[in-house]
Amino acid sequence: MSRKTRTVLTALIVVVLTAIYVVGLFLLWDVFGIQKTLDDIFEKDIYGGNNKPVSSTNVTITLDGKSVTEAEELLITDYFTYIYAGYGARTPENLSRFYEKQSSFELFDDLAYRYEIEMLNRCPLDLTFGSCELTIDIKRRHAVPKSTKVEIDLVLSSSVKYRGCDGRSGTRKESHSFVIEESEKKPLIKEHTSDRLCYKAAQDALDTVLLANGYYRSDLNYSFFPKYTEAALEMLNKRAEKLVFTPPDTSSYEEPEYEYDRNTAANSALNGFGRSAAFKEYDENDANYVSRCIFEGGIPMDSQGERWDQWKWYDEEVNFERKKTGCSVTWYDREAFYKYTQVNKGFGMIAAETSSGGGACGDVVQLLGDDGKAAAEFMITGVLVTQNGTVKDYLVSNDRYSSVSLLSMGYTSFRVIHIIGYSTG
Repeated sequence: MSRKTRTVLTALIVVVLTAIYVVGLFLLWDVFGIQKTLDDIFEKDIYGGNNKPVSSTNVTITLDGKSVTEAEELLITDYFTYIYAGYGARTPENLSRFYEKQSSFELFDDLAYRYEIEMLNRCPLDLTFGSCELTIDIKRRHAVPKSTKVEIDLVLSSSVKYRGCDGRSGTRKESHSFVIEESEKKPLIKEHTSDRLCYKAAQDALDTVLLANGYYRSDLNYSFFPKYTEAALEMLNKRAEKLVFTPPDTSSYEEPEYEYDRNTAANSALNGFGRSAAFKEYDENDANYVSRCIFEGGIPMDSQGERWDQWKWYDEEVNFERKKTGCSVTWYDREAFYKYTQVNKGFGMIAAETSSGGGACGDVVQLLGDDGKAAAEFMITGVLVTQNGTVKDYLVSNDRYSSVSLLSMGYTSFRVIHIIGYSTG
């Protein structure tokens, strides 16, 4: 046998033995729970004990845990402690500790989380937390029959004092749904969904990326998700980089007969006027809320014309039915309200769509989804500008958000509706 042949055979033997060693180690890793042991040693600051999140942010949580077990309460409170600690430090925490292994929901949660923190970092103010208080209200706990799964729905209310915002507080109210896999040692999250706006923006972006590649979320297993979540994050960041708050062109504004008291309207939004029982809630209650605040700013209800031409809650007497004598669709529907502000002539509101940087307190912002339709509606309650007057961000409010950065919502496509005044002509 030649020296060359012996060398080749020796190399092959080394490769085979190495492969056998790696496979054997992998099997031992799984069979004897070596990975599990390492997890227990290094990562099991997993919700519980005296361990704290990596980000050092003071987060106080009050939870109505009457309908959940102690282990579930610990999971939920520690999950949101880590989430908000990351928001406060502008550095995303590791959420995998709370999830089952190979959960596609964890990868999506991580996408939305990283994107929102990147958008927070784009805000011109120092929005690190001075303090953060969360109130969690468990709405439903349902044990799935013939399963170890538990479904939990909750509403989270957060109140945050920002260090760089003159003591101003931002508040949010959002819903979350969890599917939790129970176990003797600890429950873990199997699925998580939320109506948090940045979460929805990330979801739309992921769906857009998947559709461009011929997929739906239901088509993919765990191993394929990272590729597309990273592509979605890249797409979202490119959109954000292109966002510029352009100044307004006021030359086309119609002169109003009566001015709009925009400060009163903005204060109504901040002071929670919309929670008054004087107005019944409708499907898109953010638009309903904004309409109430505009009305408080002195714009009279418009009951002339047909239902789509009106902007009103009632006529001569209160009528809660969706009829001509009751609430008009333009009062509570975002797209209908936008159309009314653009086409109304004669009596009623005078408004104009303006540039991204043309908003003022009391004006309206509508976030636009990838389908071009309004996904949420807010009133501007603060304008953040540079020393030379260039708009860099807005603080916005509606029925669930108060004095929150517009950029932090994650939507880089939006329209600003400038409310000018009204006419009796």
